[in-house]
Amino acid sequence: MGKGYCPSCEGSGFQTRNENLTIRIPAGVRDQGKLRIPGKGRSLPGAKPGDLVLNIRVMPHPYFRREQNDIHLDLPITIFEAALGASVDTPTIDGRTSLKVPPGTQSGQILRMRGKGAPDPQTGRRGDQYVHIQIVIPEKLDEKSKKLLEEFGRLNAYNPRKKFF
Repeated sequence: MGKGYCPSCEGSGFQTRNENLTIRIPAGVRDQGKLRIPGKGRSLPGAKPGDLVLNIRVMPHPYFRREQNDIHLDLPITIFEAALGASVDTPTIDGRTSLKVPPGTQSGQILRMRGKGAPDPQTGRRGDQYVHIQIVIPEKLDEKSKKLLEEFGRLNAYNPRKKFF
């Protein structure tokens, strides 16, 4: 051990210390965002500690997609809800809410829910939630249901492919 050797930093000039911090992550922080914690970083001998910079990683959600502050969701609905209109329970980032599906809604149609998106961490202003309608047809039908659909088809003769021919 030479002169000036410090056993706690092993001559590096830096001391490692563990400290538990409770950090409030602001709502709406995006993936790859940075959060600066003043005075909690490394310090050089004779200097104040620097800042700790956290690199934020946001895990993907199983059914919400984020674009800027807007949230997108694919929502399955029944053919009956789409044809007749309905009020359907819809997940949002704040919990469940009711969405009015207008009569005649088509698969792939996008309904907008104002102010139901993610908040901007700097302004607090919220984006919107866009609900992409996915009409789901039952995979198995009983005989009575088949007959009712056949009757429906006869009563409502409509060819959505007519413009192609």
